[in-house]
Amino acid sequence: MQSADAPALTQRLTFTVVIDGVRRDLVQSQVYLFLSDVEDPEKRAVIRLVLTATAAQHDAVLGDFQYFVRTVRPDTEAGA
Repeated sequence: MQSADAPALTQRLTFTVVIDGVRRDLVQSQVYLFLSDVEDPEKRAVIRLVLTATAAQHDAVLGDFQYFVRTVRPDTEAGA
């Protein structure tokens, strides 16, 4: 999920929550993208993207999340 132009840190967390007395095992994928300003490369932004799903659902939706992460980039249109 990272490139030389947009390095990233990815981490996967697992945890359990109880909602209305029901125990749920959750998995969270977090991606931190480090983007350079298109006009001033010395300026950087950190973008945090998070997917949280049940343990049973996570692997089924992870590919869509990875696709979404690859589409995140600075807006280079004038006036943005």
